[in-house]
Amino acid sequence: MLAKGVCIMSRKLMKLMGLFLCVVLIGLGQQSSFAEERPNHLITEVIVFHAGSLSGPFQKAAEAYEKSHPDIKITLEGSGSREAARKVTELKRPCDVVASADYETIDNLMMPEYAKFNIFFARNKTVVAFTDKSKYANEITSENWYDILSRPDVQYGHTDPNLDPGGYRAVLTLQLAEKYYHKQGLYQALENNFHESNTVNDGKTIREILNSGRLDYFFFYESSAKQGGYRYITLPVELDFSSLDYANYYKQATLALTGKKTGSIEQVYGQPIIYGLTLVNNAPHTKEALRFIHFLLTDGQKYLNDAGFISMNPLVRTRELPYIPAELRDLIKPLKQ
Repeated sequence: MLAKGVCIMSRKLMKLMGLFLCVVLIGLGQQSSFAEERPNHLITEVIVFHAGSLSGPFQKAAEAYEKSHPDIKITLEGSGSREAARKVTELKRPCDVVASADYETIDNLMMPEYAKFNIFFARNKTVVAFTDKSKYANEITSENWYDILSRPDVQYGHTDPNLDPGGYRAVLTLQLAEKYYHKQGLYQALENNFHESNTVNDGKTIREILNSGRLDYFFFYESSAKQGGYRYITLPVELDFSSLDYANYYKQATLALTGKKTGSIEQVYGQPIIYGLTLVNNAPHTKEALRFIHFLLTDGQKYLNDAGFISMNPLVRTRELPYIPAELRDLIKPLKQ
């Protein structure tokens, strides 16, 4: 009888201990779950709409920034620069920072309703990219490129001028080529050999059709060609929009694009490639966004340099200096005009 009683008590004790252990484990599980969830409640998201050509260096800059600022998440969304601006102005999507491959995109589509200043922070140049599968890949040079692109069996492409500055700069390059080489009718010959189906905006698609040989040549920024691992030829400085000294020469080329308002037309002129950066007027997280901008303009510059961009000291036009937030004033210099 005694042994039986002890056995019964042992079973009860084991049940109690098991129940206690379950409660403890559940409690620990909840504690662990709360520990995992808690940081999410403390993380602030900074949203950046940017030119696709900035994807590589901005991704590296964001990773470095998040590593030293665990309470911040940088959400990057690349696209054509004009498309990036329209996400704010037309689609009314929340955004903190817009970075464009053409500062005039911010000027023409965002200011003053959606942005008060425009920081010039990097430069680039237009090149013609290709692969080993491209027709005449071993024949094309910086001197004969326009002849190669005029050949009927050659397929060349660029991005949509209405969505991306890289697209309209490609067209402006063709216009300037006629003047530079003194070949009347060259622009029309090049345009006649361009097929609308070769207007491609998605980076992945561009890579696929270039690597497959379906597209022979594509107008890129030099930084994008380098990051993509493409072969490319450079163009004369008069045609590549890289030099501030040739600003007046570039202005000889012009193109009509869709404007700020639906149905309107905007005339764009050739300009040196200068990237613009701005804080959106109604940015959801102004303070945190300004800190990230400060990082981009200081330590973050190395990622732009590594990616093949032409670095420059951050500049704004004198009239915009009063709108520069205190957090950035020590970095920004007035543009001499």
